[in-house]
Amino acid sequence: MMMAILMTIIALAVVLYAAAMVFKRRYKMRAEEVRNQVESIEKASLDADFAKLSQMTLSGDSLTEVENMDKSYHYLMNRRLPEIIEELDEIDEQIEGYHVFLSKTGLETIRKKTMDAISQYRELAAKVSRIKKQAESHQEAVKELKDKYQRIRKILLTKNFSYGQSIDALESSMQNLENLFEDYMKVLEKGDLKKTDEILSELRQKTRVLETALDKIPPIYKNYKNVYPEQMTEIKEAIRKMKEERYEFEFDSEKVISETDDQIKRLDEGLAKIEVEDCELLDNKIYENIEKLYDAIEKEYNAKLRFDKRLSYFKDFMEHARKQERELLIELDRLSMNYVFNHNEPENAHSLDDTLKRIEKWYQGYENRDEEMSICYSEYYSRMLENLQNLTNIEKRQKEIFDSVASLFKDEQDAKRAIQNFDAEMHRLKRSIDNLNLPGLSNEYQQYFLKVSTEIVDLANDLGKIQVDMDQIEHDLINTQSDLDVLEKKTQEIIDASTLAQECIQYANRYRGESEEVANAQKEAIRLFEKCDYIKSLDTIAHILEKVDENSYRRIEASYKKKSKYQS
Repeated sequence: MMMAILMTIIALAVVLYAAAMVFKRRYKMRAEEVRNQVESIEKASLDADFAKLSQMTLSGDSLTEVENMDKSYHYLMNRRLPEIIEELDEIDEQIEGYHVFLSKTGLETIRKKTMDAISQYRELAAKVSRIKKQAESHQEAVKELKDKYQRIRKILLTKNFSYGQSIDALESSMQNLENLFEDYMKVLEKGDLKKTDEILSELRQKTRVLETALDKIPPIYKNYKNVYPEQMTEIKEAIRKMKEERYEFEFDSEKVISETDDQIKRLDEGLAKIEVEDCELLDNKIYENIEKLYDAIEKEYNAKLRFDKRLSYFKDFMEHARKQERELLIELDRLSMNYVFNHNEPENAHSLDDTLKRIEKWYQGYENRDEEMSICYSEYYSRMLENLQNLTNIEKRQKEIFDSVASLFKDEQDAKRAIQNFDAEMHRLKRSIDNLNLPGLSNEYQQYFLKVSTEIVDLANDLGKIQVDMDQIEHDLINTQSDLDVLEKKTQEIIDASTLAQECIQYANRYRGESEEVANAQKEAIRLFEKCDYIKSLDTIAHILEKVDENSYRRIEASYKKKSKYQS
């Protein structure tokens, strides 16, 4: 029993020893990592940087900030980091001794202190870098601003004639900038970097404003001084003369001139105050108004030239359209006695006449105007072009109406000739049937013959009316021609069937004594023939002939067609 207990104790001791060795190595590595981090801070010393900052002339918030940074830095380097090293030494002793498991908590505490130290160091390094860059940027700003002010003074001195009434305000702005720059230099010399930043920002903003004014004012002043006065004088004189010559404009030109004069006056005031944005807006408005006035002058002048040039042509065109309208109305009135109009020709013609009257009224208004009356020629010319197009459309429609009624008489004569031809064709078809000396014709054929004859008579009657409807006539002509074609086909069928039936019946005499079937078929064919059913009669006899004499019907038919072709 004692031996078992002893063996257990020994095994437990071995396990504990092995665990202690594992943790010992792990904690030694962690402690070494922390020691390396501390040493890296010590090596990356900021002493030189703080020495440079101490040599700078600083004051105010900047001086307070640097002093606090210096205290924090030296406390970190001389107090906090050595304390961490001492604590690490103690931890190393614990790890080497018998308190390896106790070193975990202490090691974690030291690691957190080290991370805080590193964070504090980085923050201090960033602030030092910022202050150095801040100081350097001010040095660069001083040089930059001095160069700009030198350039501005040179411009104001050598090109003051380009700024006109703006020069006093520009020089005053320059003086204010120089005074502000002197304040900036005084604060910079004292070393209050935070306050200096505020002044530098203001300096740069005002310098940009002044530079912008120097760039933009000369072209605006040139327009104000040299361009606009000449243009306005020219415009006023041109409009005065055009008013004397009774020109009128599409808008109130005097109002626009007055507005432009007011804008030029406000531009003068804006230039004196170097209100650049307002001056740019005014300059654009003045330019637009002057262009509007120039365009109006040119437009009305050219419109009068074009109007006068085309006036004679317009008058001739209008008179020609009136002449054709009179002829058209007379012709329609004459034709209306004999023909029916189906396409609203009279209504359309009177509509054209109404449009023509409106055009003539507009022209008479111009011709009979008061000599003292002013005219907006662009509007008159636009109306002239519109009326010229209307006249073109009127003459086009006049021709269409003329063309649509001009053929009525010709169409009537053609219709009469067509009816004569119909009548002749009907007589020809009747003679063809009569020449066959047939026993009669079927009721269906006779009714169709009568139908076509009636159509022809009706057409002749319609053409004999006082007012002829040619549209209806043409419609009926087409239908009658179609019916006549059908009648001709039916007639030819009767001629062919009756002739072939007779020849086949005659041919059947050869076999009648030898074949009872042929005799019966011949007898039936004769019966059908006498009842005027010629097609069925032919079918009956032709069928039996083919049975007793193959191809006999085809020979008879071929002979008939050959003879018919020769006779025709």
